[in-house]
Amino acid sequence: MKKLLYKLGVLTALAGLSSFLWITNHLAPEQKSLLWKIEGNGLTKPSYLFGTMHLIEKDYFYFPKSLEKYISKSDAVVMEIANINQMDVMQHFMLKEGTLFDFFNKEQQDSLVKWVQKNTGMDEAMFRTTFEKMKPFVVLQTVTQVQFLGKTESYEKTISEIAENKKIKTLGLETIEEQIAIFDNLTKEQQTELVMEGIRQEDNSRAEMQKMQQLYRNQYLDSLYLFIAHKESVIASEEDAFLRNRNHKWIPKIKEIIKDQTAFIAVGAGHLGGETGVIKLLEKEGYTVTPVKF
Repeated sequence: MKKLLYKLGVLTALAGLSSFLWITNHLAPEQKSLLWKIEGNGLTKPSYLFGTMHLIEKDYFYFPKSLEKYISKSDAVVMEIANINQMDVMQHFMLKEGTLFDFFNKEQQDSLVKWVQKNTGMDEAMFRTTFEKMKPFVVLQTVTQVQFLGKTESYEKTISEIAENKKIKTLGLETIEEQIAIFDNLTKEQQTELVMEGIRQEDNSRAEMQKMQQLYRNQYLDSLYLFIAHKESVIASEEDAFLRNRNHKWIPKIKEIIKDQTAFIAVGAGHLGGETGVIKLLEKEGYTVTPVKF
């Protein structure tokens, strides 16, 4: 179940392949980094901001010893959510009333069942029994997982393990309740469409995932942000809920955390770029935020 949470942030990074050339042509070179140093504005110790990809194919996973050193030297590790209680998480994945299939009409259910049979080997009876009381976004995790072509890694999992081994305290910028509420607050139609988008555009989604991972591996931060914002999709249409609002809510918490200690802050890379990204918002608060090679 924990693995589902690591996949959750991937959803906010899916965007259109058709935007790729436009994005790369408008890339700001100074933003070509995933690791940023935060200093100034009265800080006595620097902190670091790192953009993750919550789930990524092993071939694109880049985690050198130099990055591990920044984590090991920190007083605190900060992530979107931390200290997850698996029992608490499970209840947020379950519907309070009705069933998963209430979200889909007969034609959509047929398409969903065929997709599951083709991609997971699960027969219809098992699928209905397993997912009947689950929320649509749990099915969405399965759809997202299939888009990856090889074995996957998780930056959050790796960072958490380092923090645990080094006995570094781990803090969260939001709760699991707040993160899942983003999906719960979508309309029934939007939740349905999120799932159906991935099923209808299966081949295109795989191609998009490959391009997104390439952008990430090359540390094209602004491109990753634009990759989210320039697609006609439910997630792009709800950018305030998935990105902007959360970015603004995080800033006061980040300011409090970094005021007297060195923190290593790891959040989805899509949150860093753009005028309402975490980097720009920290600069508006008076901090100096500069790229770091690692």
